[in-house]
Amino acid sequence: MRMPRKCNVRSGAGTYGRYGKNEPGRRLAPPAVELLLLGRRHLQQCRLQRRMAFYNRRRLYRRKCDHSGKDIVSIFSPDKPFKVYEKDFWYSDGWNALEYGRDFDFTRPFFEQFRDFMTDIPFLSLAIIGKNENSDFTNDNTRLKNCYLVFDCANGQDSMYSETFDSAKDCVDCLSLRQCELCYEGTGLQNCYNVKFSRFCKNCSDSWFLRDCIGCKSCFGCANLFQKEHHIFNQPKSKEEYQSFMRELNSASHATLQTIKQEVEEFFESQPVKAVRGIQNTDSVGDWLNFSKKSFFCFNCSGLEDCRYCSDLIMGAKDCLDMHCWGDGLEKSYNCIIVGEKAQRIFCSCFIGVGCSDIAYSIFCTRNCKYLLGCIGLQKKEYCILNKQYSAQEYNLLRDKIAAHMQETGEWGQFFPPSISPFAYNESLASLHFPLSKQEAQKRGWQWSDYEPPLNVSKSVAAADLPDSIDEADDSILQQAIICEATSRPFRIVSQELNFYKKHRLPLPRRHPDQRHLDRLSRRNTFRVWQTLCSRCKALIVSSYEPDGPETVLCEECFRAAMF
Repeated sequence: MRMPRKCNVRSGAGTYGRYGKNEPGRRLAPPAVELLLLGRRHLQQCRLQRRMAFYNRRRLYRRKCDHSGKDIVSIFSPDKPFKVYEKDFWYSDGWNALEYGRDFDFTRPFFEQFRDFMTDIPFLSLAIIGKNENSDFTNDNTRLKNCYLVFDCANGQDSMYSETFDSAKDCVDCLSLRQCELCYEGTGLQNCYNVKFSRFCKNCSDSWFLRDCIGCKSCFGCANLFQKEHHIFNQPKSKEEYQSFMRELNSASHATLQTIKQEVEEFFESQPVKAVRGIQNTDSVGDWLNFSKKSFFCFNCSGLEDCRYCSDLIMGAKDCLDMHCWGDGLEKSYNCIIVGEKAQRIFCSCFIGVGCSDIAYSIFCTRNCKYLLGCIGLQKKEYCILNKQYSAQEYNLLRDKIAAHMQETGEWGQFFPPSISPFAYNESLASLHFPLSKQEAQKRGWQWSDYEPPLNVSKSVAAADLPDSIDEADDSILQQAIICEATSRPFRIVSQELNFYKKHRLPLPRRHPDQRHLDRLSRRNTFRVWQTLCSRCKALIVSSYEPDGPETVLCEECFRAAMF
């Protein structure tokens, strides 16, 4: 009998129609595309919001390590009720997470017990696996050197204020990079060098303000170009004309750049866009989806097979449903966030990886754990429930009994509710993609944090009072707090950052780093697709642009004809 589809928007809970009772390891056959297009996405959005509300990627705080007492950087603010250990000690043999084990109480709901458990056991200060060098103010990354406020990144050097890159050097204020160097204010760039204020480009260099360009060099304000050089607003110029234009461009002036940005956006609005971005996909639906097959409603993913409702999964995932972030050989998993690196059969969990398998309702468990339920902070352990060790037979019997109990309470199959998240809603990933006011979040019973870390500066300056040109800025700005022009939140400029602006003749930013990140997110479409018509050939297509939007949306064939 088919279950009814319901969506509790207030909590993100609900039943999911065709899913039925999901178990780790159950193969997920992709449904027909036309069924996916009929009303699924709102349910998917609520489930994604619920998962994102359980994870803080970008808010970093200074606090004390609860073991050593030394100052550390953490994703947990000092006013939180949790114990937090510095990363190196947390991963060491200096403590035993099994000492915090407890019995399951069948008179109480699971989530209520798990919330109590979280306030007892020490948390990992930063979600980092692997080694970084001189990159303390970063999170959710590995193999970084001399980086500052970068998140969800790997193999980076001398980069700042960026999120989601693999192999980047000297990049600032960027989102979604792969093999890039000397890029600024870039979104969705691959193999680009010295590209500024650009998005959705590949193999481009020495250019400004590009969109959807491939193989372009020395271009300015261009869209949908392929292997062009010395173009300005899509018009060919001689080398001398282009160089003269760039010499006269006063990029060091904030006022000049604002005028140019407005002109560029007006030009971009006149140019067509591709319905969805992605390459070499078979029988798949999504946006920013590459090298995937039989995967539906998946976004910003690569190498998927038989997956649906997944986002931000890299380097392959197979037979997965409702997964957000990481991937890397992930298989047969459901309703998780930050799970990957050869993990298998992970169910309703957060930050699980590196060879883990058969884990449900657990968080921060890594390095070859298996057969866990309701565990926190374990490494290389198996057959544990609420961090208590059992034999294989005891584990299987108790696990089935707890699963039945959770089905009776309506918890089994649901991700952890935001009300028990270790983070406030406005600290979480969810606040970036599903913004709520303080009143809206609290009305739903979700947490909100008013904590702001001190900046330890004696002076502040309004963004409007900053010098217009970087040539007029000196080191005194390093000792002042800048008041964001959009949010009034104070922020600071660091020395490495000021040197970058001076070297590349760029004005000081007027907006808080978090607001700049939101601005970049707004240039990338949300995790949704619609049925619409190609603006030229009128074919029925799937698009990441809303049907009633102002864009001229083209199918694959028409867009290629326009570009090439």
